[in-house]
Amino acid sequence: MKIISLKSHDDQADEGGPLDGATLWPIAPGEALSRWHVSEAEVEYFPGAARPMPDAIDYRFINGWVATGDLPCRQALRARLLIRDVQLPTSIDFSNIYLGGEDPRVDFSTFCFRPLLIRRWMRCVVTADTAQAVRFAAEACGGMHVWLDETKVLAHEPYDRNIAHSATFSADIPQGESVLTVFLEDLHERDTSCFFKLTLLEGEGLAAGIQAEIDSHSMREVEATLNGLRTDRLFYDKGTVRVVADYLPDRPVEIELGPDWHPSETVTMNVLPDGVGKTAQPIRFTISKDNPTAELFDIAGLRAGCISLTFVVQVGGVRIERGLGTSILPPPLSLNQDHLSGRKRAALNVMVAGGKNEPSRALVLLALGKEPEQAIRLIESALPPVIERHDCADFWLLPLLWIYRAHAWTQLPDELWERLRGTILNFRYWLDEPGDDVMWYWSENHVLCFHIAQYLAGDLFPNDVFPNSGKTGLEHRAQAEARLHRWFDAIDEHGLAEWNSAAYYPIDFLGLYTLFENTDDPRLKERTGKLLDEIFVMTALHTLKGVPSGSQGRIYEKELFAGSATELASVAAIAFGGNWYAGHDRAAALFALSDYEPPTLATDLAFPPKGKRLAARYTQGLNMNAKLSLWKCADAQLSSVAEYKTGALGHQQHMADIQLSGHMLARFWINHPGDLKVWGGSRPSYWAGNGINPRVAQYDNVALMLFDLTVQPHAIRFTHVFVPVELCDEVVVETHWIFTRVADGYVGIYGSSALEALQQGLFAGMEWRMHVEKAGWLMIAGSADMHGGFSAFRESCLALAPHFDADAVSLTLDHPDGKLLLPFEGDLRRAGTSLPFAPLSTVPHIGVDGGVLHPWTEMKELSA
Repeated sequence: MKIISLKSHDDQADEGGPLDGATLWPIAPGEALSRWHVSEAEVEYFPGAARPMPDAIDYRFINGWVATGDLPCRQALRARLLIRDVQLPTSIDFSNIYLGGEDPRVDFSTFCFRPLLIRRWMRCVVTADTAQAVRFAAEACGGMHVWLDETKVLAHEPYDRNIAHSATFSADIPQGESVLTVFLEDLHERDTSCFFKLTLLEGEGLAAGIQAEIDSHSMREVEATLNGLRTDRLFYDKGTVRVVADYLPDRPVEIELGPDWHPSETVTMNVLPDGVGKTAQPIRFTISKDNPTAELFDIAGLRAGCISLTFVVQVGGVRIERGLGTSILPPPLSLNQDHLSGRKRAALNVMVAGGKNEPSRALVLLALGKEPEQAIRLIESALPPVIERHDCADFWLLPLLWIYRAHAWTQLPDELWERLRGTILNFRYWLDEPGDDVMWYWSENHVLCFHIAQYLAGDLFPNDVFPNSGKTGLEHRAQAEARLHRWFDAIDEHGLAEWNSAAYYPIDFLGLYTLFENTDDPRLKERTGKLLDEIFVMTALHTLKGVPSGSQGRIYEKELFAGSATELASVAAIAFGGNWYAGHDRAAALFALSDYEPPTLATDLAFPPKGKRLAARYTQGLNMNAKLSLWKCADAQLSSVAEYKTGALGHQQHMADIQLSGHMLARFWINHPGDLKVWGGSRPSYWAGNGINPRVAQYDNVALMLFDLTVQPHAIRFTHVFVPVELCDEVVVETHWIFTRVADGYVGIYGSSALEALQQGLFAGMEWRMHVEKAGWLMIAGSADMHGGFSAFRESCLALAPHFDADAVSLTLDHPDGKLLLPFEGDLRRAGTSLPFAPLSTVPHIGVDGGVLHPWTEMKELSA
């Protein structure tokens, strides 16, 4: 560990001081200080005093920030702030070095299941050619204090959850060397944006950097080597994962991976499937001019999923890290049984043999009378998060309630059944009950799961008094029943805010299957079945060759880069047949155990035959604010959402993409990054969601997108497109166009400015950017059946002759059906005539081969 003590300028001059060996980088006005010594995190469990919260849920669900008011933990923090004074310690143990790379923020955003107060200290060396007054802008999520040498120059403590605040400060910096020290603290309530950015506003002849027991040249070489690391592929279906260095140091750099590739498993990005990301010993390798690549591990025996790789260099008594992500996708299993019952049985047998370590698997084991010892272990591991009221405990509780209802006091020891009974009785079922947790009661999926849990718990123990609420089971059931009907009423009126979400439809399924199988109320069962039917139709429409894709109300990079290895794909494989990756089984297990059967039409929608062309349009979300369009054939699928909060700051909404059936990872999309940290945990992130929402419209197989980055104060000033070149059979890149073919599926991408290919980094060769604040994009889907040969498709795209007007922020096309015009505000127009979105219905309307759109409920087969 590196201990750095702050000394006076006189002591430094006399003794050489702790600043000897500093590695410095020039810093000019407008640039952020992005290289820092970092201490280990100080973590304090900080729940506050348990109390009820007002029940202000209005069942008008949105995707994004919810102003919940202060939870008990934050209320306690604000009380502490009134009486504490943050002082600069005489010595700090700086064990890490933070190298910011492209991101100017010093970012520690993550996910915590319980309320944790996390503190860190950062320090950097600053030199000035002359003594002068300097001015900085500080931005932080959390609380931030700054010292220049021993003088505090900023105390910035807004502590608003996930809301960044800015402040400016001035300081008199002497000639020569000084030290900047930053204290960063934030209260982590589940998903937490925790970062600071320190930007120089005024100052000349300055440099900033870090000091360690290593010469300046070697430090720069280590930084460049780590920043230049990438995996040799984004996706691995066989063989060995290798790392490649785009920068080769003049001296060998020793790097370590492991033993835990991603020690902090989170739900914000990379939920590691069991069996992925663990090795018995660290993996060590050396990068040098003679060794630009290194083999890491063979994927044989690993489960499918997105994993995060943390590379570490130990140098000068400190630790430097760089994180990357990749996808492990070995050959999938095939659920090709003719009937749903056969696919359910086959899936259950695989789950018994080696499913995910979740309570859903324990339910499968008990239902089939298999391996009671394993069921005990699974239930015992599921109880602590529920007892301690971790966020997402409602997800864990649902299968536990099903287990108790179906199998209580059989197969397992009485002591375990008693523990489970006590856990159910003592849970906090709604925010109006006393609690000091950070369980999330405000989103569409959590509200459903909490209400179902309360309903079934009350039904299980009607005459017992639940200690946390003081209510009887009968009271709980009656209260939850009314709440459930209110939730269903909201979905009937508005549709789902988390439309088509590969991450959150499975959470809805957790609740809906549990209610469908365990309620004796005919009305609730009817409403549950009706909504399941609707979700399955929407899932089938947006699933191509086993990959749920398309526009989604909430998405993470682990869904964008996972193909069929998602929870929704697992459910879809059982429902419709096709490729299946075991290990993503929470909802799939409940589906396989249930009596529910999706509409027969859904399978035809998921697998349209060659030569058929499907179109669908419908709305979802609050006040039908998500207007969804779909164009689909056997080889390609284009999906988009129109008019969704155009120009507003985004969250996790995935606006448009093209999926090709020739490869499960042949997915193409465009977004405005919310974060520059690749595989980061922010919402929105580098690829998932948008920092600023675009204007989108779709006409047949063409999606038009307009970005105006001047409408919001956002630090990132480019948009970009992802093209999985390594999977494509043909790629043609021109100044404004990218054309690709995968098997018989085609994609055309147009950018209004010259497309700039990324030359280095993880996405080199697969990412193109437009560094303009106002941009127009096109995404065009096609296939050999619909458009003939690949060259003919390219010519048809070029014939559209798109024109972008940056002043008006509008895009025009010479479409065969008439000139299309999309303005940033207002309707899409064809040949001068407005084309308002229709139908405004939450019920998907489907057309075949250019025919009239019909509600899916009126269709028995693809010929309406």
